[in-house]
Amino acid sequence: MNITNLALNYSVAPQLDIADIEALKAAGYDMVINNRPDGETEDQPTSEQVRAAVEAAGLKYVYNPVDLKALSHKEVEIQSAQISTDQKVFAFCRTGTRSSVLWVLANQEDEQTFNELVASVQQKGFDLGRCMPAMEPLKK
Repeated sequence: MNITNLALNYSVAPQLDIADIEALKAAGYDMVINNRPDGETEDQPTSEQVRAAVEAAGLKYVYNPVDLKALSHKEVEIQSAQISTDQKVFAFCRTGTRSSVLWVLANQEDEQTFNELVASVQQKGFDLGRCMPAMEPLKK
């Protein structure tokens, strides 16, 4: 599993495989956030399958699907509420990019911190350039 730590208690990754859930628990994660809408590809597990496996492992599960064409404050607020806890959060989508976008938007304080967070995420390998049209309206 290719996990990228964006902060001490927030990591992102591409599509989660059900078989990886025990490894997440062993790594100390408390929560799994699924930012991938169901049905993007035929090979991905459904959100219900992931939820059942995550909860069976004793972890909290949050389904917060993101479509960048329709990204709103609602998705950011859901993610922010989870990030603001002291729990160790693992968030995933197809590539980890949408989970990274939500982290930036949830943690920004102003335009300067927005730009710093974007730069930090990009240094970790996520190209947010194509996401900027969705992010711009949600900047503080």
